[in-house]
Amino acid sequence: MKKHNRIFLSFLLLVAVVIAMPASVFAQDADTKELDLSKKGVLSIVLESEEDKSPVSDADVTVYRVADAKVQDSKVVYTCVDKFAGYAKTIDDVKSQETAKELFQYALDHRIQGETRYTDKAGKTQFTDLNAGVYLVSETKGNSSYERFMPFLAVLPYDNKGKWEFNLIAKPKFGVYGDSSESKIDITVTKVWNDDGKNRPDSITAELICNGQVKDSVELNEENGWTHSWKELDKHQTWSVMEKEVPKGYTVTYNKNGNRYTIYNTRALVKTGQLRWPVPVLAVGGLVLIAAGVLMRCRGKKSDE
Repeated sequence: MKKHNRIFLSFLLLVAVVIAMPASVFAQDADTKELDLSKKGVLSIVLESEEDKSPVSDADVTVYRVADAKVQDSKVVYTCVDKFAGYAKTIDDVKSQETAKELFQYALDHRIQGETRYTDKAGKTQFTDLNAGVYLVSETKGNSSYERFMPFLAVLPYDNKGKWEFNLIAKPKFGVYGDSSESKIDITVTKVWNDDGKNRPDSITAELICNGQVKDSVELNEENGWTHSWKELDKHQTWSVMEKEVPKGYTVTYNKNGNRYTIYNTRALVKTGQLRWPVPVLAVGGLVLIAAGVLMRCRGKKSDE
């Protein structure tokens, strides 16, 4: 009987592994045997001008917790926290600038709040008491005299030549959003409907988001061709566009190409009344039959003995 129970438990564990959420694993040489992930970490940010190395003070730095860390199969693996669970891609490379930019845009679009601190006169700021995991670091408002640094990812703890380190000092490089030749930018939003044109709302409201806050809103309709442009916006700020309320019966997706945003509203599938309850019932029944087959096979072997 104990043998049968062990087999059944092994089967359940196998099912659990199959349906488990995907996790990211980064290159690492340090041993995890004595790694204590309950230990808190410290992330220090140092901002200085690339031209004369002078400190950049009064710049806002925001940190978002993106993924949790745990040890699995002698490796540290990372799984997105609930706030970033909708991010469609796997975080395979923490050094990827594109991944950091996408996660930053995701945070803005979903109005995810991070922890913000300002650099001091020495151009430094520090985030303490951090849990092990992956963090997104960004600058939103910036310093009026300098352009913002590009968002990047930081991992705590990190593998430093085979040793796990919980204190990370980062000196991000400064970058430019939009056209660097001018200090002002224009942002355009366009609404696209994916439906048959019937029972469509007469208008929708698009919101202009600046540094995570609603700056302006505009009504899009047939009269303005379902499009609008905001002129001469400060390129040193972080801008995005969102639909205020998704029309009933539709789903929404966004596309960003430079400073042009497209809001897609797609008609949701209409429920036909088809019964869906047999699906999970049959799935569970199938698992039970498989387990029963394994047990019967074991009993048969025992009888032959």
